[in-house]
Amino acid sequence: MKNLQLLFVLFACTCLMACSNYELPDNELESSELKNASIGVVITVVPSGGDDTEALDQAFAEAKAAGPGSIVQLCEGEFHLGFIEIRDFHGTLKGAGKGKTIITAMNNLDLGTKISLGIYPVLMKFVGGDVTICHFTIRTPPGKVSVGGPGYGHISALVGFSASSAIYEPLNENRSVNVVVDNVCFRGQKLDEGGIGYVFGYNLYFALMVCPDYLGGPANTIPRQKSDVTVTNSEFDTSCYGIVIQSIKNSRVVIGEKNLGNIFSNLDQAGGVWEGRNNKVVLEGNIIHIPPYSYGFDLDDYPYYPYLKDEAPEQPMFFDIGNNVFNLDHSEYALLLRNRRTYTNPGDIPVVFQISNNQFNMTDGYEWAIASLFTHRMVIRNNKFTGHGDLALYLANYSKNGLVLGNNFSRAIFETAGAYLAPNTQNWTFVGGNFTDKVIDLGVNNVFTGINVSTADEPLGRSISEKIVPMNHLMK
Repeated sequence: MKNLQLLFVLFACTCLMACSNYELPDNELESSELKNASIGVVITVVPSGGDDTEALDQAFAEAKAAGPGSIVQLCEGEFHLGFIEIRDFHGTLKGAGKGKTIITAMNNLDLGTKISLGIYPVLMKFVGGDVTICHFTIRTPPGKVSVGGPGYGHISALVGFSASSAIYEPLNENRSVNVVVDNVCFRGQKLDEGGIGYVFGYNLYFALMVCPDYLGGPANTIPRQKSDVTVTNSEFDTSCYGIVIQSIKNSRVVIGEKNLGNIFSNLDQAGGVWEGRNNKVVLEGNIIHIPPYSYGFDLDDYPYYPYLKDEAPEQPMFFDIGNNVFNLDHSEYALLLRNRRTYTNPGDIPVVFQISNNQFNMTDGYEWAIASLFTHRMVIRNNKFTGHGDLALYLANYSKNGLVLGNNFSRAIFETAGAYLAPNTQNWTFVGGNFTDKVIDLGVNNVFTGINVSTADEPLGRSISEKIVPMNHLMK
């Protein structure tokens, strides 16, 4: 017995030493935010083989007591986790690498308690703080994960971030959360007997969600929250949505960086950033696989939640979508860009969209690459379209004053048209682009040069130079 105890102690010490001396593999690059993170006390956690929720909760408590910059270090192995909420943590949760440290949700999680409190049933939830999570895999097990609630057997998300919640610092607009996610693999499971989803059924709704943690409330009462978010080098696989970032304001969002992009696969929708105000959002360097009848990214201000305050924008919200690869396989679309408040609140400051240097690979004549609804002054430049799609550009719902410049359509065949401009579009300018397919222009005062136009009484409209001038601030 003593020999067995000695062996156990030696094994545990070996695990602790391996964790404390862990270095990043050469092939796991780090984001700029992660490289600059401060290093404090390291709290090491070894998987128990059973329920690790209490041990992880205790590790976060010790890390918080040690002060900002502390690290909760997870050793190699599989951790089994129930619902856990970490408040005002200023530090890092770090594993030994994707596929080496694995966090698995336990089965039979009770949704009823969370829902009754008016909060989302998220497996690992951070409320407030300055949080980095990196170098691990987090997943749901096969089959139904939860009981209670709507009865689909799902959880809302694997990881969630918010500045406050319905039960912690509610409605405190002075709070914020800063988030860095790097080298994390998020993975759900399909359910044969239903589940959450539009195309398939899953036991995971959102892989990663950032939003105010309120499941409702009286109309026009919940403020948007400041939530700075950077997500790099990560994988999102098999859930209804990959990344969902909603109802934030005055924030910076980075989903992928050059050579540090994320991979999205087997999702009903890759993700979305919506219902925000005054934000700067960058979507760069990602590989986005979009399955049949599924969707890419929605970037918009559509009013999904009536309980949010009716906050008007104070400055332009900026979306910069560049250097991504969209692989469409009988998909619905790659990008939906919508600024509905230009129609419902015409005095509002318009959202700024720039889509540049992306690759759109289409397959069988079904897909739309880019859909623009209600946008003003959108710039679509230097993108490449290949394969066989239905439409490269769908411009509708009062989209105005946009610029399409230097795109390459020559390697694509379009079932309906390279570009479709609805009757309520106006003042778009198309320059170059080597269109080999028709353009359907039903709008007003749109300008085309260097391409063939199938329906336009005055294809040149007013001078191109007049329209390009308002876009100069985006051409840098």
